[in-house]
Amino acid sequence: MKYRVLIIVIFYLIGCVKIQGQQWIRIYGDTINTVTYHVHEHYDYGYIFTGKISEGWTSYGWILKTDINGFQRWIKSYGLPGKMNPISSSRITYDGGIIGIGGSDNLSSTCNDPLIFKVNPCGEKEWCKIYNAPGCNSWGADIEQLNDGGYMALFDRWKTGEEQRIWLFRIDSLGEVIWAQVVATDTLFWSEWSHSLLKTTDTCFVITGETYYPDATYPNKKIIKIILIKVNLNGEVIFEVPWGTNNGIYSDGRLSTIDTKNNIYTAGRRARKTAPYGDSPCLFKTSFTGDPVFYKDLKTISTAGIATTINWFSDSTLVQCAGWLSPSGNDTTALIKTDSLGNFIKDKPLLINYSSGSFWASDITYNNRIILAGIVSSGGVFNTYAFKLNSNLEYDSVYTNPFTYDSLCPYPINSDTIALDDCEVVIVGIDEAIQDPEKTKMHVFPNPATNKITIELPTYLVKRTGGQVGSGYKPAQGGSGFQATTIYHQWGSVVLEVHDLYGRKVMEQLVLQADQEVEVDVSQWQGGMYVFRLSYRGETVATEKVVVE
Repeated sequence: MKYRVLIIVIFYLIGCVKIQGQQWIRIYGDTINTVTYHVHEHYDYGYIFTGKISEGWTSYGWILKTDINGFQRWIKSYGLPGKMNPISSSRITYDGGIIGIGGSDNLSSTCNDPLIFKVNPCGEKEWCKIYNAPGCNSWGADIEQLNDGGYMALFDRWKTGEEQRIWLFRIDSLGEVIWAQVVATDTLFWSEWSHSLLKTTDTCFVITGETYYPDATYPNKKIIKIILIKVNLNGEVIFEVPWGTNNGIYSDGRLSTIDTKNNIYTAGRRARKTAPYGDSPCLFKTSFTGDPVFYKDLKTISTAGIATTINWFSDSTLVQCAGWLSPSGNDTTALIKTDSLGNFIKDKPLLINYSSGSFWASDITYNNRIILAGIVSSGGVFNTYAFKLNSNLEYDSVYTNPFTYDSLCPYPINSDTIALDDCEVVIVGIDEAIQDPEKTKMHVFPNPATNKITIELPTYLVKRTGGQVGSGYKPAQGGSGFQATTIYHQWGSVVLEVHDLYGRKVMEQLVLQADQEVEVDVSQWQGGMYVFRLSYRGETVATEKVVVE
């Protein structure tokens, strides 16, 4: 792939707001469709932009590395000619590399499957996996790294249809599935979507998305609402709630952040159903237990609008990127700074009357600046626009002191295209676990037994939980509750316990998944019936009754 990506430093923009002083604006793409979905500060204070480059019917995953001033150092694209392999989200990994998640039609020209690949700090591919989904238009929405080096991956449309749309996968450091679980299972949810995944300080994860949900304010009607789902490392659902029940609020959430108490702040949109009608870019606050706290319209007379990014400055103020259309017809993209209650402090218009796509990418830098990126259409081509401002929403200056970049790379990095032609296809086996119960059972034989018993371990462990009162789960507000089914593909070890008919424990043993089969000597046991039980994380996952003669 020939690189015609161009970086342009803009000191003024025709049609933009009046400028005082130098603007920190960069444009990447030139004549190539260049779309950025995420931006991160790298270990060396440069920036990593990820997204896609599209030419004709080809869409490559795209990683751009810049210096601290936004000037290009190298570009890598990932994919195959004539195929779609965009990066929809990414994270910087603990080793300075990048984990990218998106979709791929490598397996079928008419269907997409989730794609995850890991590159080192130099942009070189380490591994790549395509997760063969039962649905036809599934993709990876977001990903977070875990403390053990593994990842939590958010998949959308894993299955075709209106049910079982949003899935959470826990995978290890090489992309192998540990467990998989469908979320957003309340039967009152309809046409749910997920947008982003957030790691909390209490070792949990919050999914931000949207769903249609009944609201008594509008009888016999479902209205769009933010959906927030919190899940812990073991796949246990803490809550899954629409934003408010019977409050008449139409809401749409995109990205979330948390405060020190794990309260959730979400950037999104509110549809105003009373005069002045229209859509407002909006800030929503939700308690750490999933209860709505407040919403605050960032614009109150816009005819259309949405907030798309949200970050904390070091002084505990919030900064959001928002776009809105004013009644006069002006189309504005701006940064808006508020306090933690949503009270307006300051705004900074960035683009006015530009054919703006979406600004989804933002990060706070080591010195409390915000780096922001999104897409703008110009002459029929989508380019990436990047802005960098300080906490006063003034453009940052250009740094002249020397920085050392890419110190983790032993040689100069060349911009090139890396083929994704050797991605391992992962057959997840979710349907197999559900449709073939034998794969989830413990098999004990012979039965009856006299001398030795062989215990064959399950292929999958299946754990089902619900929204029972006192169980630590919270049912969806106003709904019928939810049931969570977690399918464990990797489980390390389980505890084997044997009890006699009086409930007395006869034996207890730790059994490794790698053992597959275990032998137990029962020649000295008294004749009678015994209950064999496998437990995982304190819960029973399989039982079998055996007669010893």
